[in-house]
Amino acid sequence: MWKSILVQRTLPLTISYLLLIIAAISLDYILHVAHLVWIGRYLGIAGTLFFALSFGYSARKKKVFKNGPLKFFLKLHCNTGWIGTLMIIVHSGIHFNAILPWAATFLMMVVTASGHVGQYLLKKVKEEVKMNMKQLGINATVDEEMEQQHYWDSLTIKTLEQWRMVHMPMVSLLLALTVTHVLSILFFWNWK
Repeated sequence: MWKSILVQRTLPLTISYLLLIIAAISLDYILHVAHLVWIGRYLGIAGTLFFALSFGYSARKKKVFKNGPLKFFLKLHCNTGWIGTLMIIVHSGIHFNAILPWAATFLMMVVTASGHVGQYLLKKVKEEVKMNMKQLGINATVDEEMEQQHYWDSLTIKTLEQWRMVHMPMVSLLLALTVTHVLSILFFWNWK
């Protein structure tokens, strides 16, 4: 079990995801201790701008932008998404005042997790299974343990290939919640 590709790849991703949460909590704590909580409000705006910048990858993929390597836009998407998530977690802090912020933050964490799966896990799992298959082709005998390992690796790939079916609708819903949140802030803002 510990040798399975799923375990070997999900453990580092889980740690990376947890580090994002720990970094956000730590930054929020530092802002509270330094009596700079007001910065969190503006981190929400900056985080949203980082998320907007991350849509450059989708625009490049759909050929809205014709120039620039797709790999660069993917890296930009991942980095700006990570930074935006960090900023928005700090923005939301641990003081949720309404259902909308709870829902938006939860959904953002789901979108971030599914993005982790899409970017890292699927690509690496496919590469490793291909390598394992080549090695199996070289060996004339295949024992039962190797056969079982191949089954689980193939099942992992088939499952992970469906990640966009989760990621894209969640991104759309997150976008709708974000727009609703921004509009409600503008509506209830004390404009005097």
